Amino acid sequence: MTIPDWLTLARVAATFVLLILLQACAHPPAPLGTAWLALGLFVAAALTDWLDGHLARKWKIESDFGRLFDPLADKLLVVVTFVGLLGAGLLPVWFVSLVVAREFLITGIRLVAGQKGVVLAAEKVGKHKTFTQMVTAILGLLLLAFDSGNQTGQLILEVAAWITAVVTAGSGLWYLKANYPLLIQQTVRRGTK
Repeated sequence: MTIPDWLTLARVAATFVLLILLQACAHPPAPLGTAWLALGLFVAAALTDWLDGHLARKWKIESDFGRLFDPLADKLLVVVTFVGLLGAGLLPVWFVSLVVAREFLITGIRLVAGQKGVVLAAEKVGKHKTFTQMVTAILGLLLLAFDSGNQTGQLILEVAAWITAVVTAGSGLWYLKANYPLLIQQTVRRGTK
């Protein structure tokens, strides 16, 4: 295991702590500073996403583990955060459902590819999706920490959610189109007669 791989695992561990914090925020009165702690933990975990990729490329130690688990760690972090913000009443059900459905679709494509001996690395379109999702999550966590009743903050979060929804759906369709030949390709099975 390399340092970038450990950073990916740290992001997964941080996500479970974030889940506990968001659960506390969804059932007021939350302990003082819980929403701020959730925001700080999310930002730190999001930074590990950038750092693990940067270090893996810089040190030329990219691995199949990183190619597979880095995107999964991102998905877990974002989905847990969006579900927490849904529970706090800050994000709509349709938005969180779209994000979760897209992540299941891409994970399914990765599983099919893996069965055929292909490891699908994150593409630029997926990185744009991750960026917009993380910005939306940060905005939601800021609103949770400051004042969830703030009308301007809610409007900004709603606009961010719509932009993120378009990018998320578009990236899902792009991955589906780009990997469609792989999905319909028949696997040649060699066995005994």
